Amino acid sequence: MLSGDILSQLSTLKKEIKESRDTAQGTVRGTSGRYGFVTLDDGRDAFLKPEVMDHVFHGDRVEVLVSTKKTENKEQYEAKLEKLLYSPMKQLAGRYCIRGKGHFVIVEQQQHTRWIFVPPKLRANAKDGHYVTARITQHPFETGKSQARIMSDIGVEVNVDNARKFSLALHQQFENFPKDIVDEAQALQSVAIGIDTTNEAGSTNKSTDRIDLTNIDFVTIDSAGTRDMDDALAIEQTDDGWTLLVAIANPGSEIRANSPLDNIAFKRAQTLYLPGKPVSMLPEALSTERYSLIANQDRLALVIKLAIDKNGKTVNAEFVSALVRSKAKLSYPQVSALLNEQDFSAQPHLTDITPFKAQLMQLQACTKALYDYRTNNQLATHNRDDFALILNNAGKLTSIEKLERTVAHRIVEEAMIITNQRAGQFLASHDVGLFTSQTGFKNERQEDINKLLIEALGEESVGDMNNLNDYIAVIKLLQEDEKHQALLAKQQRFQKASELSLQPTSHFTLGANYYATITSPIRRYQDLYNQRAIHQILANKQASRLRPKQLEHLKEAINFSRSASRLVEQWLIADYMQNKIGEIFSGYIALLTNQGVGVRLHNTGIEGFIAARKEDKSNPEAQFDKVSFNNQRMELTWNEKPLNLDQNVNIKLVAVDMEKKKLSFEWVND
Repeated sequence: MLSGDILSQLSTLKKEIKESRDTAQGTVRGTSGRYGFVTLDDGRDAFLKPEVMDHVFHGDRVEVLVSTKKTENKEQYEAKLEKLLYSPMKQLAGRYCIRGKGHFVIVEQQQHTRWIFVPPKLRANAKDGHYVTARITQHPFETGKSQARIMSDIGVEVNVDNARKFSLALHQQFENFPKDIVDEAQALQSVAIGIDTTNEAGSTNKSTDRIDLTNIDFVTIDSAGTRDMDDALAIEQTDDGWTLLVAIANPGSEIRANSPLDNIAFKRAQTLYLPGKPVSMLPEALSTERYSLIANQDRLALVIKLAIDKNGKTVNAEFVSALVRSKAKLSYPQVSALLNEQDFSAQPHLTDITPFKAQLMQLQACTKALYDYRTNNQLATHNRDDFALILNNAGKLTSIEKLERTVAHRIVEEAMIITNQRAGQFLASHDVGLFTSQTGFKNERQEDINKLLIEALGEESVGDMNNLNDYIAVIKLLQEDEKHQALLAKQQRFQKASELSLQPTSHFTLGANYYATITSPIRRYQDLYNQRAIHQILANKQASRLRPKQLEHLKEAINFSRSASRLVEQWLIADYMQNKIGEIFSGYIALLTNQGVGVRLHNTGIEGFIAARKEDKSNPEAQFDKVSFNNQRMELTWNEKPLNLDQNVNIKLVAVDMEKKKLSFEWVND
């Protein structure tokens, strides 16, 4: 029997060994190969060997033992799995495959490709080669073998319903809400809307907290079929310019932080706009009823009062918590027709626009001044064309229509931009908020873009591209001279992507010091969070803050939502284009690489690729393309002909890959 001293020494030794082990928690990140990584909470990336990656899914939260290997340049980390903390992988989608007696779902994602076994009792008579959706019944952590239950065999027919089912399952998106969420939404819906309304803290607002603005003639301007209307506008002309009022739907004052409703909105991150029907962030009882700014209905709102001078400069901005009543539901075509003095036959559910003509003309004048001021003092860039997929009753894509940007779109767009800029300034002044950040050029492309800019503009005109004012000045020089259009197109490809940030950083693309969105709280969680923070500040309360882990979740959830929508669109488009092989199209060059050229079609926005023919050393007589690509200058020469970004081209569709949902084009001979 061991003495007490020995036992104490063993306990101390065991503790020291445990403390000396480099254990950490992190999130699994798959790759296109069999290996993967764990992005550790402390910022390190640790390698997962293929045989280790077989025990986890992309997105799993794990605890790992980290070993370190030192090289000449840096330390490299490798992870050994210790514990599975949480797996978000609940459902999946893929091709059903029968190999002998084995039945599998082949899941092909950008992050990982794997075969998941389906036991005999869970196969639901799925057919070999069909697309299926399934649920995970056994995680691979313990054994390295995962299992699934088939939920639906959606066959091979391409239509919007099948594409939606497949994409939602693949991207861990759920269309329906759990019962407790529905119950909470119905409970909120039963509360009367008025000045004395339960707020996000669970107490009752006093009349002094929320002001009554139901006498103001707010109007909504949106698509005719929109039901989740989250902004309304009103205006008054003044001696110096205008007072513009923007009312924003107000879930942020009612939905309590960390409540089930808040948690489901946070998990979804945003409304998912899929062809056919959106998957909403909030239950419809809230998004299209309680919080939607329906005409002639009292609604809670966060209102910003903007004093704007005749030159479009905002000289004052004030946020207030209010009760509003929209006086009209108007559509973009309806407003544009009125302002352009064109005839328009409105649908019965739209409001008679005639009484609002004077107000809409003032809105047009005010937002034009806002746009001119933004053009002169910040940055206004051309937006890429938007397109609508037109489906028939069978859910097949029949045509693609370019969406016209009208004067009505400009009115709403400028009102939202100035609102979000002022929200960014307000939140930054209180050191809280979720900011949309874009900080110029990618770090690794700084040297390349500086050389190109100095070459084109001269060294004296190119300042510090990490300084917002210098950046604005340079972009304006490029915009003002037609000869710089090629460089203007190049610099856009050198830009960082915009991203969410907990730090009040600038938005270079807009030329704005701060930008924090609050104008779509029904549809985006970041707006809901920012709106709640503003309410808390107005009530002299400590604004709630997001943790870095929560920010990372939002970023990933937003990317997953975009990927889900893109997959559905690509699938419908690939099917639509199958019978157009051999047809000639006009488009422009959107991508240059050493492998070929990406092209976007003018009339539909459809994207495809022209792959360069490679030299075949076994067949010296076979034709091949001589392609020279200078990545530093973003310049490509194809068979001695220079090609430029945004250059107009004619191409022929030669193939459609339905598995990868990709189109292949080739050049049309001169």
